[in-house]
Amino acid sequence: MNTAIAVLSYLSQNQDTYVSGQILATELGVSRSAIWKAIEALRDEGHLIDAVTNRGYALKRREDLFSREKLERLLPGVVLHLFDTIDSTNRYARQLASDGCTSPTLVLASSQSGGRGRLGRQFASPKGGIYLSLVLHPTSSFQEASLITSAAAVSAASAIEQVCSIKCGIKWVNDLFLDGKKVGGILTEGVMDVERGRFSSVVVGIGINFATPQQAYPPALRPIVKSLYEGPDRIPEGIDASTLVATLVRLLIGYSNALGERLFLEEYRRRSIVLGKEIVILQQKKERRAKALSIDENAHLVVVDSEGNEEVLASGEISIHLDA
Repeated sequence: MNTAIAVLSYLSQNQDTYVSGQILATELGVSRSAIWKAIEALRDEGHLIDAVTNRGYALKRREDLFSREKLERLLPGVVLHLFDTIDSTNRYARQLASDGCTSPTLVLASSQSGGRGRLGRQFASPKGGIYLSLVLHPTSSFQEASLITSAAAVSAASAIEQVCSIKCGIKWVNDLFLDGKKVGGILTEGVMDVERGRFSSVVVGIGINFATPQQAYPPALRPIVKSLYEGPDRIPEGIDASTLVATLVRLLIGYSNALGERLFLEEYRRRSIVLGKEIVILQQKKERRAKALSIDENAHLVVVDSEGNEEVLASGEISIHLDA
């Protein structure tokens, strides 16, 4: 772990508590100069780190979208890393996984400066969103572990419905839709244990457009994305992001502990917005049309082309006209 990440991790675990530069240097085994350089680098990335003479450094939050106290109460046993902003929760979580974290570990932020989606695409992550990465340690086979993305989609959609009373659909394989627009996405990355032939850990990244004003998104995205609530002042009384996050995480941990039972699969099918629809399949820079028939036991999409030939899609990307 490089020094900047180590400092950020330490300050995150001691949120709003001042830690001296000497303690940081001693705990991390580096020089005071290295600590200072790390602090400056973190500030350049957008982290709000306060410095007080004779007290040290403290990681501050710019807003109260999340409550550390509530999250810790609702998620006992989950290690929490909470940020106002970060470059990428998945990048940070992958580093924690590589360093050998053994408990379920949650990295959470309300904005990202370098969020990523599938296929290396940029994932717009303006203020007011829920951007989380959960490090899990499934004991499943490689094939079963690949179901986690689908389980995450169900967890997110179910949590939104339970907490916010808003029903979202799922576009295969990893997008959440509301009123024909995208409100969330999922990116799952695995750390492989080659000797055992299975994942040693899995990082599940989930982004939910919670309360981001429409004008905060890049102009090109505004026609195709939306938030659950159009700004922080539109969040109904009694609904908060911390409860939504905790509900989602509990659901996902439960599903991941029993992937082989596929407890989420019927819900995944029920929430699908593609079944019975005409779709465009995008693979290897080529497009072809088909109709989505069903979702099989491995959460793969079964399609049929115009000539009646059936095919099972294990990966790839599809587009759909929702009024089709």
